[in-house]
Amino acid sequence: MSARPRHILRSFPRKRESRLFALALAVALATTAQAQPVDLTGKTVTLAIATPSGGGYDLYGRMVARHIGRYLPGNPTVVPQNMPGAGSLIAANWLANVAPKDGSAIAIIPSATLFENLLGNAQARFDARALRWLVSLNDYTAVAVAWHDTPFMTADDLLSKEFLVGANAPASDTTVWPLLLNALIGTKTKLVRGYPGTAGIALAMERGEVQGMIGDDWASIKANKASWLRESKVRILMQMTADRHADLSDVPLASEFAKDEDNRRVLALFVARQKHGRPFLAPPGTPDAVADVYREAFAKLATDGEFLRDAQQAQLIIKVAPGAEVTALVQSIHGLPRSVIDKASALIRRITQ
Repeated sequence: MSARPRHILRSFPRKRESRLFALALAVALATTAQAQPVDLTGKTVTLAIATPSGGGYDLYGRMVARHIGRYLPGNPTVVPQNMPGAGSLIAANWLANVAPKDGSAIAIIPSATLFENLLGNAQARFDARALRWLVSLNDYTAVAVAWHDTPFMTADDLLSKEFLVGANAPASDTTVWPLLLNALIGTKTKLVRGYPGTAGIALAMERGEVQGMIGDDWASIKANKASWLRESKVRILMQMTADRHADLSDVPLASEFAKDEDNRRVLALFVARQKHGRPFLAPPGTPDAVADVYREAFAKLATDGEFLRDAQQAQLIIKVAPGAEVTALVQSIHGLPRSVIDKASALIRRITQ
């Protein structure tokens, strides 16, 4: 067999060296790009708020917008913008598909909304696992609230009497939770739909149009309707959480009324998806450097004296869960047994159609 020409033999190491050089150059360029400091000087950051003005998410969003800019590089102006509608899906879809990924857009969105894709909602054009979870500033304790002059005194009354409650969008907590409780524990709630957020439902309660509300957050009631509590205008009948809230130690959990283990497990999924109830997020694809800047800013904000004084004055509870912790919960929910997810998905589709 004839020997291979020398020029061919020499070409192999040169080609290999060229490939190695190209690879090294690509790595170096990527490293350099990642190493570039994040600078938001001269930029305006949009903080999308997925709910109408006047509710708990709006309060948290506007409070953050007022203070976080000084902890971001370049001290940008942060502008809150309400994007309500479709049970917060308008804001969620905007964040996932339209919002810029350069740090100039973040959002506060109800955590329950962000699992709509997992539960089969075709209008939810996102995957919660791809979103950049930055922080949660408080847990969410959904409660069933009855107006003081109604005949509803205890949680047992919800299982024996028709309860007329206000609700807003089909995918909102105030619509979904009453229907879930009807299906999973046998409550007899009837919905009056179409109110503009929890503030609209609260006004309807005061006017006597409805008897109560199911699904609003205990912290929001304390912040927005402190006079209700001072004047004993409402009764808290039930809470939809994994453990009883410290303020509500005598109020039973919804899970205590579940009639079988399957329903209890499905109920636990719906409770878990709202655990970190005041989440702030960045769009999917946001670079790690940008997400880290925001996570560090939120960590500093949570210890800032001026921010905490303003939060206390507004009756806002600050209970921080770092972005990594919230992300871990999101991953764990997506890892639940398929049978539990499928049953929850079928149930949510049935009750919201």
